[in-house]
Amino acid sequence: MDRIIYISPNGERKELNYSDSVDIVDFDMTKDRLYLSLHKAFENGSMPILYDKNISSIKPRVDSLNFDKLPDNTSAIFFTSGTTGEPTGALKSRDNITKELKVLKNLFAPYNFERVIVTVPLIHIYGFLAGVMLPKALGVDVVLKEEFLPHELIELAEGKKTLCITNPVFLKVLNKLKIEEQYPHITFLSSTGKLDADIAKSLNEKIGCTIYQLFGSTETGGIAYKVNDEELWRPLQGVDIAQKDNHLSVNSPYISEFLIESGLIKIEKPFITTDIIEIEDGCFRLLGRESEIIKISGKRISLLEVESLLEKSELIEEALVKLAYDVNSHKDEQLEMNIVSRVELMKLKKEVKRILQDNYRNINIRAIVKLVDKIKRNHMGKKLRI
Repeated sequence: MDRIIYISPNGERKELNYSDSVDIVDFDMTKDRLYLSLHKAFENGSMPILYDKNISSIKPRVDSLNFDKLPDNTSAIFFTSGTTGEPTGALKSRDNITKELKVLKNLFAPYNFERVIVTVPLIHIYGFLAGVMLPKALGVDVVLKEEFLPHELIELAEGKKTLCITNPVFLKVLNKLKIEEQYPHITFLSSTGKLDADIAKSLNEKIGCTIYQLFGSTETGGIAYKVNDEELWRPLQGVDIAQKDNHLSVNSPYISEFLIESGLIKIEKPFITTDIIEIEDGCFRLLGRESEIIKISGKRISLLEVESLLEKSELIEEALVKLAYDVNSHKDEQLEMNIVSRVELMKLKKEVKRILQDNYRNINIRAIVKLVDKIKRNHMGKKLRI
């Protein structure tokens, strides 16, 4: 137990121990070396700065940081993925990280896992906390690979009680596979995006697994979780939630004290997110982000809900729905739908019209339908919306 197991691209298996020596953090390291390097950097106070090296706008900002002006308690800096705008850097103290890690450990320790499989990148707050720090906190083996294919998971679990740190894209693909056996010893933790309740329910029933979803952000840290196809999000231990002007208001010890934007900005608490919610019995229902909810004919519509409905069609592989701005139009807002499909455009438009009419009977939704080769995603699997 407590080993770092790495499966190389050619299938070779090797093991590391936490006591092994390793170089300083380098994004070009193999995943096992990066994993160990991040552990040691955090433990010895080296303040790792983690970001997607493919986002060219981040490195100049990192290079220009005046470290003398950073708060003394800064233990790590994480930059957002920038899927909806310019990446933001969140400064995390040791308290931010260790207190949230303790909550995650308490949440999953009762399962007595024997290993953790990590399919996500390690350079964002979710991958760092759940993928890097949690396995050692649980005292179990961790299995790493540069790229995981969903069908490999069952083989790598080797019949052991396994926690898989993953994301919605991985689970969507896994749900499409023909799997006839039950695997109740596997539990998934998914974050970085929305997983439809239908997919969570389908996977739970198909292979007998348990699916946890973790909701949060780089700035706030973890906020809430839910299990399988539950509708309501339960606040993590230590998190206080409220509703302010329909938005989610959060106060917790996991929130960053400072952000890096145009300069160093102090965060006010409680932190008001852009998420629209409804509170019920101390939990909350997530309706969507402010930028993802629009009003048409006086009715509130979630763009993510529209995407989900489209992707349930057998004719549609993927969809990205956003608001189409027309400064000359005085009509209701219209949507732009970028869709990956194998059918020709006219047939696709008819299918989109049918889906909208079936699900929004009393709302006239105008849509521009575009047939595209693929939907761009970042390395975390998030759709790029800019």
